[in-house]
Amino acid sequence: MTHRALGPWQVFPIGLGCMNVSWPKGAAVDPELRASSAIPGIQAGLDAGVTLLDTADIYAPAWDQVGHNERFVAEALAGWDAAPERKASVLIATKGGITRSDGEKWGRNGSLDYLVGAAERSRERLGVDVIDLWQHHRLDPSIPFETQFENVLELKSRGLVREIGVSNYSAAHLRKALEIGGGPRDGGLISIQNEFSPLYRHDLDVLDLCEEHGIAFLPWSPLGGSKKVNRITSGETGAFVTMAQEKQVSPESLVLAWLLAYSPVIIPIPGATRVESIRDAVSAAELSLTDEERDALTASLPESLPRSEELEPSPPWRDED
Repeated sequence: MTHRALGPWQVFPIGLGCMNVSWPKGAAVDPELRASSAIPGIQAGLDAGVTLLDTADIYAPAWDQVGHNERFVAEALAGWDAAPERKASVLIATKGGITRSDGEKWGRNGSLDYLVGAAERSRERLGVDVIDLWQHHRLDPSIPFETQFENVLELKSRGLVREIGVSNYSAAHLRKALEIGGGPRDGGLISIQNEFSPLYRHDLDVLDLCEEHGIAFLPWSPLGGSKKVNRITSGETGAFVTMAQEKQVSPESLVLAWLLAYSPVIIPIPGATRVESIRDAVSAAELSLTDEERDALTASLPESLPRSEELEPSPPWRDED
């Protein structure tokens, strides 16, 4: 499958979400598993052609280990046995804007001082002079939208980041951001990272805007996350299981192929953690669906789905599971 546009870059159509290995029971937390499983998993994806790794400053096993996943991604890329030009082709996208402090208190901060400091700390942990893609992780309800998005743009103006993206913005927020800073053709935002999967398709208006302006849509939890993926693989969405059997692929791979067929701007970032599951996810890039197959899968999905709270900018923080 041909690569897809992410701002000025052309990237492999499937990226890797690196969050899961840095939660309390994640493979990168245990030194032995970090070396034997977590890092080889990322490197297996890179060997298979992946050129986008997604992380964030708050992906960590505890509040006092913020930056854990960024350090892990930097270590995995540095230790990858590949030619310098191949290493240089890998983009690292990180995020900031969520705070995490003593006692696991979660919050949001969209002030200029905080975002600049967050980007500087991420840059240091990633071991880079300039962050490839920095994404605004969550809106801060205490600051006017226009002000905090201008603060996001300032990171690029100061040379801390090459490109900017956003995460969990509604269509209204995205329109306003485009009015303020423009899209990829204007040197503005190039990507949005919202929840999207067969069992969560509430942001079709956001996807429409992305297609209109050439903005990459990076769906987080593209397989539905740990709470929903079993609903797909166990047969609740029967058409996926049946078609996967017919094509002799895994249901997870078929889901990623469906996402790629759904829109040319979608770049899934599955959070697989094992070598085998990462290779399976990457293989979806070679799995082509006809328009009829894509539409049949879509038609099989439930129409009414619970809406996530992730887009809500208020209250200032939410409890994390």
